[in-house]
Amino acid sequence: MRMNAFGAVGLLICGALFGSLLTSHQRASAFVTVAAQVPAEKAPVTLDTLQADLVALKSIAPTQSHVMVDVAIQFGNLWFAAQRKNWPLATYYLNEGRNRINWAVRINPTVKAQITGEPIDIKGIFDGIYTGSITPLKATIDKKDSVAFVAAYKVMLESCYACHKSVGRPYLRPQIPLVTTQPIINVSPAATWPQ
Repeated sequence: MRMNAFGAVGLLICGALFGSLLTSHQRASAFVTVAAQVPAEKAPVTLDTLQADLVALKSIAPTQSHVMVDVAIQFGNLWFAAQRKNWPLATYYLNEGRNRINWAVRINPTVKAQITGEPIDIKGIFDGIYTGSITPLKATIDKKDSVAFVAAYKVMLESCYACHKSVGRPYLRPQIPLVTTQPIINVSPAATWPQ
């Protein structure tokens, strides 16, 4: 496959932008798909083609609400890992949940309130949640304190709900999860299979 320097750079930039929005499995598949679609002789990259590529990438980028579903999954799994006292797994899910919230903030750091239309600083809200709720929750996991974890988890859910209300979505009311959303992961710290 022959490609000029601008085409290669454009492909790398688009791949990096697109790849940052995907899971590792999706990234590998997307790379193969994009690589298979690159013609042997590609026209030179211009500002117009880069703008068109950017528009195309934005059209397939996940929304903030899509990422928040991921947040719910991570924090739901965190609950069950902590209930089984699998503290390394609880730490993993806490970190993954926090990373997904950071991703949601990068997608849209300022959202319009549904009722007033005024901009809401999501990053500022999450910074408050991080120090006020997530940091203390992490401390309970680090101490392996099941009782304190339950109280800290509830405070974290209350903080999440305060954010939902601030953006005009009071109907998004979190709860202590009743069932795990990812049953393929064994949350038992005593699991011995697979080896």
